[in-house]
Amino acid sequence: MNNPNDNNDQIPFFQNPTFEKPITALEERQQLLAHHVRLVARKHNHALFVFGAQGGLGKSRTILQILDQENIEPVLINSHVTPLAFYSILFRYRSEEVIFMDDVDSAFSSMAHLGLLRSALWGSPRVVTYGSSQLPSDLPSSFETTARFIFAANVIPKKNDAFKAVLSRCDIFELSATNEEVVDLMRSVSQKGFHQLTPEDCGMVIDYIAENSDDRQLSMRLLGPSLRKLLYARGEGIDWQPMIKSQLSTLGRKDASTKRLDSKTKDLRILQNAIQKHPDSVQEQEKVWRQVTGKSRASFYRCLQRLRAEHNE
Repeated sequence: MNNPNDNNDQIPFFQNPTFEKPITALEERQQLLAHHVRLVARKHNHALFVFGAQGGLGKSRTILQILDQENIEPVLINSHVTPLAFYSILFRYRSEEVIFMDDVDSAFSSMAHLGLLRSALWGSPRVVTYGSSQLPSDLPSSFETTARFIFAANVIPKKNDAFKAVLSRCDIFELSATNEEVVDLMRSVSQKGFHQLTPEDCGMVIDYIAENSDDRQLSMRLLGPSLRKLLYARGEGIDWQPMIKSQLSTLGRKDASTKRLDSKTKDLRILQNAIQKHPDSVQEQEKVWRQVTGKSRASFYRCLQRLRAEHNE
């Protein structure tokens, strides 16, 4: 039931809002999620459902961090739990506790779990009941609860009226991002470097990730391991790029229905605009391009080379 241990090597997803630097679009969404969590923590709401098909955007980390800031240790459920065990947890932590169900998606397709949640989330008072011959003697068949609930899931189950009844009793927040927004956050959180790596080293790795992701769905979980691969490769005197590329090939593909302008095409268009503004100065083109994209000088010349190849120059 305790919070999972954080990896001290991992670059944090959620940045301190007092840290003075430009905020990315994904950080803005994380901060909006933080406000929704505070509403539950401060008893303005009693239920929040957070979803997003992409992993590694900071759903769980943001929730746990904000609860910690509010001096709340949640009751964490992050693995399989039977209906009877779930009823026992609801009874034990019925007095204004915060129950955090993290990636327990199977519970949202179980009528027994959904029935318990419907009762726990609605009513004045909210009364939870359980009728079974298997009920232990130390558990009552019904009780009132004032607990608050936060749910984090990958997707919202469809065509499930019982789940819709649960969802209608919660605030709902979707945390999602394009690959470009994930890359922007990678750049933001690595501005101070990573262990022995300089910010320039981190930028080189992030450029490589951005340029080789193609139609793969990027995740912030990719950043820390990729930077550690560079550290390892330097220690062994080997090429770091094949190791990161092999990791990229294992990522899931982006949903075609939500695919936006890919990074390479976007960079080429920015370069074309820069050339139109400064047709006689590659130096000025580079300056404009890097200001808009946030990428390195080497990335600019790779992009320029691609553009020239397209025009057979």
